[in-house]
Amino acid sequence: PSSSSNLPSSQIESESQTTYLKKQIEICCTWGNKLADGLLTYEINNAKPETKELVISALNYWEQNIEGIKFKEAVGSKEQADIKISFRNDNGKLPGQTITNFDSEGFISNNTILLAEKAFGKQLNKNVIEYVAKHSIGHALGLGYANFKESIMSRLIYHTFNEISDCEREAIAEANKWKLIDNSSLPKQSQIKRYYC
Repeated sequence: PSSSSNLPSSQIESESQTTYLKKQIEICCTWGNKLADGLLTYEINNAKPETKELVISALNYWEQNIEGIKFKEAVGSKEQADIKISFRNDNGKLPGQTITNFDSEGFISNNTILLAEKAFGKQLNKNVIEYVAKHSIGHALGLGYANFKESIMSRLIYHTFNEISDCEREAIAEANKWKLIDNSSLPKQSQIKRYYC
């Protein structure tokens, strides 16, 4: 194999491992014009009153922690929600799933978040449901997974790490840099695929 570097292969491997070991969050995607006013709409379906409150709490928590993004409930059948949140009753193997749809320019056009009250054959407690809601909203805002368990974006459920850190805040700002950092009116895709904490 050829390498454009003049470093010994053992040093290249070591530097590669060091990069992998750094705490990082993947950046999936960027919101387009729908984020121009800083407002994303949502709707919550098939939720019991107590689980709906957990989701609203998760949305409010993100809103309080991300400067420049507000959430508003979509009202009426004419307003299409940017983020559709629904509870499944299938006792499946996933406590949550985020499906992201893109427009013709590759920007996020909308998200569907599927949450569950039961998964893996067990009833999920309210702390886990709220954690999974926060995690899924992170995906909806443009984040992928974190490579460390102390992140709400970890692949595994560590609901003891239920707070949004500077790393998640900064990664979302980077994912949506055109709006949240540059304060531009012209959407631009993030060029960064991993945010190093």
